[in-house]
Amino acid sequence: MKIILEHQVPFPVGAESDRFTAALASALVISRGYNHLLERHQESVYHCLLTASTLAFGFDYPWDDSVNPHSLPGFRSGWRWDNDFVDALARFAGFSYLRFDSTSAQEEVLSTMKNSLDTGFPTLLRLENEMEWNLAVGYDADTVYGLDSQFHTLPDNWHSMLRDAIVITGNTTPDMPYKEFLERIVSALSYEEHTGLESVIMDALDHVTIENAMDTAGMMCGINSVPIEARWHAAEAFGGVENLLDNICTNKEIHSRLNDIIFARYAMNGNNETHGIGWKIWGALGVGPETGYDITRQSADLILQKATQETLKRLFAKVFENDRAVCAEIRACLEQL
Repeated sequence: MKIILEHQVPFPVGAESDRFTAALASALVISRGYNHLLERHQESVYHCLLTASTLAFGFDYPWDDSVNPHSLPGFRSGWRWDNDFVDALARFAGFSYLRFDSTSAQEEVLSTMKNSLDTGFPTLLRLENEMEWNLAVGYDADTVYGLDSQFHTLPDNWHSMLRDAIVITGNTTPDMPYKEFLERIVSALSYEEHTGLESVIMDALDHVTIENAMDTAGMMCGINSVPIEARWHAAEAFGGVENLLDNICTNKEIHSRLNDIIFARYAMNGNNETHGIGWKIWGALGVGPETGYDITRQSADLILQKATQETLKRLFAKVFENDRAVCAEIRACLEQL
């Protein structure tokens, strides 16, 4: 029997840098039975998952082993999508799952995957390239069909490359309370490694030399690359209508109040919002689409200039100010829940 699930959304879509979240968002489009405006639903799910996971509020992604310590709580060096992380997302989004790894027998993984595919649920797979996630969206005998940026057939020896498999087994009622959701965000925004990063940045900009200019420029660019995108996703999540976040919201007045400040601080054009500030940081470093959003030799030359250093200090200070304002407002709202 040949099974191929319908309503597939290749990923990542648009501004989606976290491949796991993008894969899960595409999986939930299928699992939840969306059958129109598929990319729009996928992006909406991505906004909400990134926010509920707290990844929207860091300055790095925890799978990035070049960063230690991470700027979010609960993510150790060498972290690989721990069970408590997936459990929280399952409670938030409402799905059940079974998980396998490289020690799991091929017959068990394949039969479980096929059973879920038969009932309309895909599987998230992490193979030999351990940072990349794919979806299993169909099968024909022992041949497995995958999805990432395109539909494809997995290699016959896919099991020998298996690192991780998250088999979605059904839809459940979301059971992450809205209060817990907000408390998770406060924990992220008030985490000592998050708040302390501001001093690290300022100190680095006070000690730029010819010898370390390239490294310092790379550091500033790397730190900027996550919040410029991730905070925007958080604003989209809070502003969404009938999305996953709206499903758990128990106080519409508070939700609207938080939407207002998060949109203003993270996404409102011309408002010293984090998204716009991020573009200015890139501009000060000579970074943009023409450089592939990466530094060049010009970036090192620019950061040696005192004016650039002061500009970067002012811009990064605003990013942290925006985070503090959002955190304070969420705390105030939590007192009313």
